[in-house]
Amino acid sequence: MGPVAFQDIFVEGEMSSSFNGFQPGFSFLPSEGTSSYGSGPLSQDILSLTTSIPQNLTIATPLSPRMLSLLGYYDKFICPVLVAFDSHTNPYRMHILHLAMRNEELQNAIAALATNNMRMRGGIEGRRLSVLHDTRLIPDHAYSQMTTQELREMHGEASSEEKHYKATSIALLNKKLVDFESSQDDSVLATLLILCLFHVCDSGFTKFKTQLAGVQKLLSLRERDVQSEFVGWIETFFTWFDVMTAAVNDREIEVRGDSLDMMNLSANLGALEHHSGCEGRLFKLIARLGRLNLLSQNRPVRDNDETPTSSPRPKRAKDFYSFSFNEMDGNGWGTAINEQQDPFNSARDDPRSEFWTEWNELRIRLQEWEFPSPGDLHTSSCEATSSMLAMSPAQAALLHISESFRYAALLYTERLAHPTLPASSLNFQNLVAQGLYHISQIGITSCVNKFLLWPLFIVGTECVDPEHRAIVRQRCVEIQRESGFFNNLSGLEVLERVWREDDEWTDGDLQVPRQNGPFSTMQHPFRWRRAMDRVDGEYIVI
Repeated sequence: MGPVAFQDIFVEGEMSSSFNGFQPGFSFLPSEGTSSYGSGPLSQDILSLTTSIPQNLTIATPLSPRMLSLLGYYDKFICPVLVAFDSHTNPYRMHILHLAMRNEELQNAIAALATNNMRMRGGIEGRRLSVLHDTRLIPDHAYSQMTTQELREMHGEASSEEKHYKATSIALLNKKLVDFESSQDDSVLATLLILCLFHVCDSGFTKFKTQLAGVQKLLSLRERDVQSEFVGWIETFFTWFDVMTAAVNDREIEVRGDSLDMMNLSANLGALEHHSGCEGRLFKLIARLGRLNLLSQNRPVRDNDETPTSSPRPKRAKDFYSFSFNEMDGNGWGTAINEQQDPFNSARDDPRSEFWTEWNELRIRLQEWEFPSPGDLHTSSCEATSSMLAMSPAQAALLHISESFRYAALLYTERLAHPTLPASSLNFQNLVAQGLYHISQIGITSCVNKFLLWPLFIVGTECVDPEHRAIVRQRCVEIQRESGFFNNLSGLEVLERVWREDDEWTDGDLQVPRQNGPFSTMQHPFRWRRAMDRVDGEYIVI
């Protein structure tokens, strides 16, 4: 197995050095100057927490009261916001805390995440957006346009303690990665997962693609015939993370999950919706969007014997593109789209025929997708209607969030088909209204509200109505307050830039066509491209 080079994601969102499989060198270096979002007062109640340590476990080294309190914070306040339905089987608790009892690098990674999350929940944002005696209410002024400076100043500077835990975790992880046998320990993958969540919480931005390459390499070196529940969950987590970020960052997905049947579009992915909010069959369709985006720009995509030839409406089961990791394309932004094409014209006269073939196939599947009826995927329309009426609030929430993902995906394909049309066009606004309808049906206290950022981001970039923008703004702020993860505000920051540029290029009630507007130099299909000012990494929109 040849060497795979990385850049250090943990130095201002990057990775450096290389991992040569059996040889040392897969190195994660601690950041000298960490991010700039500030520290708030810590609750004494939080500091006094103790973690749910399984009684039958022997702890390798005694844990300090402070470490116990931070593990307790992770258990009580972070684990519940990472899944739709919290329980003792929550994998972030069941797998991670179990491993952390014997692994110092994982303990320190959790401590870094916990101290960071406390800071994100306790900064200026909490004081600015809170209403006395009711933490669920947000004043009207919170929904006004927030500037980049306001977003960045909400959380101040990282504490010395936070930096210490992060640096210690990375140093200990480096030691394990030097040795091949140690690098196969489950705690390594668990630590990478927690450090990945750290970036979601800290900034919502990282060179995530390079981290995925490292995870893929580590998974590929394991004995595939010895599949554990933990490894299956790790693959599901990073595949979900990969799919969501690839769709907004101009790349294909990187993770090839051997335990995930991604090619069978009729099969679900177990309880994926309980951990990500998106129904499993629909998730497989969304996983194709990153590739479709590259095809729309005439950019190369991976193609090998495992990649089937698409047809307008294939009937075979294996019609999903391969997760093969053989050929990686670059992580740069797309080249110019030279012309707009009617998706219903003959593909024979279009140099992007492969794009239109896959576009039509994916579009039809998205239009035909239906949320599975409880207990049966094959019911009549009358039975389906009856089942919907009988849904529990949790099932109804899953229905609406899946529909919001579906309409966001349809809007994504619509923008690929019409890259130069103004956002005010009815074909976009009809899909925006449908997506926002389903989002509005999900209460802010719903178990799945925290998973709305991806559909909010996709739908939000095409919002032109001030009331629509206010809904998106409100939800991003609410999710941030619930979870303390800054990616919700970094995504909102991008949307604010998109909206500001749109407003600057609006003449009266008629929006200037995009080819005459701020996007004309690139003709990039997506409106967030110009607004993403840091083009050397990826925004984490999950």
